Amino acid sequence: MTEVLNDAIADYEHKQFWQEVNEQVERTQREDPAGWADYLAERESVLGTAPRTRRIAPEWEGLITFPEEKNETHTR
Repeated sequence: MTEVLNDAIADYEHKQFWQEVNEQVERTQREDPAGWADYLAERESVLGTAPRTRRIAPEWEGLITFPEEKNETHTR
């Protein structure tokens, strides 16, 4: 029973932490848009641009060409 309660408390604390982080991010975006833009620019300079997020089923891999991939094929 103690383990169940400890797991429930840890789960609650984890959810509470991320809820507070999300609220702080939203507040920064709303109250300091220039600061948020600076943060995003710095983050991109450190981490690079975000990878493409499209996902397709493995059985379709190689059968579909997205528009941005067509441009890459022609420039190679």
